[in-house]
Amino acid sequence: MNTLKIGVAGLGNAGQAVLACLPKLPQIKLGAGADVRASAVDAFRQKHGDVPAFDEVEKLCASNEVDAVWIATPHECHARHVISAARQGKHIICEKPMALTLQESDVMIEAARQSRVHLLLHSKVQDPPIRKIRQIVAGGKLGRLVQISSWNYKNWILRPRLEVEVDPERGGGVVYNQGPHHADVVRLIGGGLVKSVRAVTGKWDPHFDCEVGYTAFLEFQDGTPAVMSLNGYGYFNITELTWGIGETGSKADPKAAPGLVRFHGPAQETERYQDLQRRKGSRESGQKIYQPFFGQTIVSCERGDIRQSPDGLWVYTAAGRQEISCPPFVDRAAPLLELHDALAHERSPFPDGQWGKASLEVVLAMLQSSREGREITLSHQTMAPPDDPTLIRR
Repeated sequence: MNTLKIGVAGLGNAGQAVLACLPKLPQIKLGAGADVRASAVDAFRQKHGDVPAFDEVEKLCASNEVDAVWIATPHECHARHVISAARQGKHIICEKPMALTLQESDVMIEAARQSRVHLLLHSKVQDPPIRKIRQIVAGGKLGRLVQISSWNYKNWILRPRLEVEVDPERGGGVVYNQGPHHADVVRLIGGGLVKSVRAVTGKWDPHFDCEVGYTAFLEFQDGTPAVMSLNGYGYFNITELTWGIGETGSKADPKAAPGLVRFHGPAQETERYQDLQRRKGSRESGQKIYQPFFGQTIVSCERGDIRQSPDGLWVYTAAGRQEISCPPFVDRAAPLLELHDALAHERSPFPDGQWGKASLEVVLAMLQSSREGREITLSHQTMAPPDDPTLIRR
């Protein structure tokens, strides 16, 4: 396959991030776009000219102009849209969370299997520093992995949120929104096989009945402990500890940070999408892109520790601190390149549906553990790749 034609289903924040990376990818062609919002479809047509635009995802999935579909629709729609794309013989890249239930995940995986198409997840495991940490840990030069600690503080609840984004029954709140990223990072570094989860989630904002933060203790099957903690309340931001660099690799100006304005309920569509346009403008500002930071993650092995630096990793050993550079961060181009490469070399892509299901199991266990006040044993985990040849190949 020389060129992969991609259809973008959902033209909100995630969909716009996909569209922004396409001009730099000659092997990927924009085939179509879809959104239920007439304003989004009109804007897409104005910018992309003759590229087909649809008001239903199912129409995009049936189009001959696409080989693969990027599912960037609301969480509650992921299963339906993935199944629709699979039944039309389209390869799939799906945003997190993969689904809302493990049963939905099983149906999605089976639909892709029956149609012999790839189901790939957009994930933080595609970030170069996280993959490099996995390589170092798996290589064994630092000895056995003994501890993973990962924290994130962000202003999640300070952004305008649609009703669907703050309704836990529809996949809203930070556990569904941020938990899959966190679980992916920690699971990849730890080898993938989490044995159990004990967590406390917090509904701290009186105006929203959804989780705004969590702390989770994960134990891997080999006994390695990991702690994941996220606070989305917005007073403190983790970028103060990460050189001002956030998830997109861009450096924020702390002097330009707005004052805290708290919302008293879900936002209207106009307010939400005005915020998305502001974020899009920041993403396309042309500033230098560093390695992305999903919070602060410190990995401890018997003979050293690892953390991220702006351009790669810092490795601390008895010999001192060594910096290791990483390949450039390409954001949502990474899964597109992974899918294209998998098709070209007739191999399975990573992370696939089984990996996405395993991370969803961690997220659901966090919610159940907090609700029931007990440790939850997992049974659907899958191993991380022993190494990462795709990182070297790129």
